[in-house]
Amino acid sequence: MDRKERLRAIVEGSVFTGIIQFLILASAVVFVIESDRQQLEMDPYATHFIVLDVVFLVLFSIEYALRVYIEPKKRDFVFSFYGLIDLIAILPSLFLVPGFRVLRILRFLRIFRIFKATRFILAVDRLGAALREIQQELLALVILSLMFVYLAACGIHFFERNAQPEAFGSILDSMWWSVVTLTTIGYGDVYPTTSGGRLFTALVALVGVGLIAIPSGLLASALTEARVEREQMEEDEAENEK
Repeated sequence: MDRKERLRAIVEGSVFTGIIQFLILASAVVFVIESDRQQLEMDPYATHFIVLDVVFLVLFSIEYALRVYIEPKKRDFVFSFYGLIDLIAILPSLFLVPGFRVLRILRFLRIFRIFKATRFILAVDRLGAALREIQQELLALVILSLMFVYLAACGIHFFERNAQPEAFGSILDSMWWSVVTLTTIGYGDVYPTTSGGRLFTALVALVGVGLIAIPSGLLASALTEARVEREQMEEDEAENEK
């Protein structure tokens, strides 16, 4: 085993991966705390955050350089999805110049590097397979939901336009209420006051519960099927190796 292969084994090992994931989470926590302290006119810990930025920048840059070094097809890695995620993890911290500090907000994107862990990649693959399996049903559900949003907006406009013209004076104005009610969020900023409007709202809310439940059931079923298929495939591969 030559030096590059030994280095690859280390970089792709569980210990190195765990350290990088810890650094990613730590940088995310620092990012949140720093954003909260930016409201202070004089922050005595501002220098500490700059130092942490530099530390994260150096560590992530070293890790990125190592990954580029061990890859046989460096260009393919640099422009691959996960290669770009690696690059995004270090680029924002380079903008320490005041005129470019706004670009450092992009640091939040480095949290997506968590998905590079093998177990997360497998989980995302199963989720992607499940979504592809039910994509036709999801498309039909989206179209059906848009139809219900339109019909609900028309209905509440009919019942409430005279009682609350400022909120339901047009079908377009009623769309906000329709979306909020059908998704069962119910902010309460606008609500019906007439008897007909309240009865109609109850019916729309019941329909919304059904619309939310359908994709959840479809996705759960598809994920279960994807997991069973993967386990069966692993069993077949194990038998073939014997």
